[in-house]
Amino acid sequence: MAVSFGVKLPGLVPSCVPSLKDIPDFVVELEKLGFDDVMDGEHILYAADMSHPGGAGNFEHSRVRQHSDRSDTLIMFAAIAARTTRIKMVSGILLAAAHPFAVLARQASTLDILSEGRFALGVGGGWNAAEFEQMGIPPGERAARTEETIRACRELWSPGLSSFEGRWIRFKDVICEPAPLRPDGVPVWWGGNARSRPTARRVVDLAQGWLSREAADYDEIAQSVEAIHTACETYGRDPAGIGVRASLTATSDWNAATSVDDLIERAMDRVRRLIGVGVTHFNVPLSYYGIDLDALGRLLIAVRGV
Repeated sequence: MAVSFGVKLPGLVPSCVPSLKDIPDFVVELEKLGFDDVMDGEHILYAADMSHPGGAGNFEHSRVRQHSDRSDTLIMFAAIAARTTRIKMVSGILLAAAHPFAVLARQASTLDILSEGRFALGVGGGWNAAEFEQMGIPPGERAARTEETIRACRELWSPGLSSFEGRWIRFKDVICEPAPLRPDGVPVWWGGNARSRPTARRVVDLAQGWLSREAADYDEIAQSVEAIHTACETYGRDPAGIGVRASLTATSDWNAATSVDDLIERAMDRVRRLIGVGVTHFNVPLSYYGIDLDALGRLLIAVRGV
């Protein structure tokens, strides 16, 4: 599997972008630079104070001043798909358990068609349990609900009449339109700490790839990949067919970097180390880097040369 490099959009509109509505034009520039994909995650409800465990992207909200410009991921991707031709889009992550299953299946398949197969649905439970509680979803159920939602979506993406019987979702002899572009449905990537056996199982059983946590360090990524490979042996799947996506966050390196050149050197070192444990896709998280297009172009050239 060829190594790819993408950009993760920040919770705030990048300083080099005039406004939220100009994000698709910004992604056009990323496509011109040669990035392979763009990632965007979601929060649905915000508390007045939210401290991300990675140490960046911390939010303070009020009706006086709102610090996050986070948009709806799927709607933004539809706008990006209309403006681009090559760059791929990955939700990282979408809180699938908080979406009505049939609406999510239909939106994802529509985006799959509009983008001509350039969309991958990255899902997970997220780090903010309180967000689910505010939406009436017991936080302890969010992983199991996410799994059931994706199983229901996959059934709806399959040809012919669809039926499903789960703990929270039930339907019989229905059709969800439009059908996805690809006969095996929209690609799914599973996010979370895969050192957990249930997460590793879900990656192997339900997904085309694994999304590491943005704040994951080298050991967490390496041990998660090992756990996924062990699950592959258990469930009879070839690990070579499972992508592994990691962030170039390197939080301690990001804090210690003294210049753009220093940051690029540290990113290159992280790429070298993570390729060695099987990472196939890398994200440049703008929440941490905060660099402009020129610097992003320099970074891409450098990491592609590793």
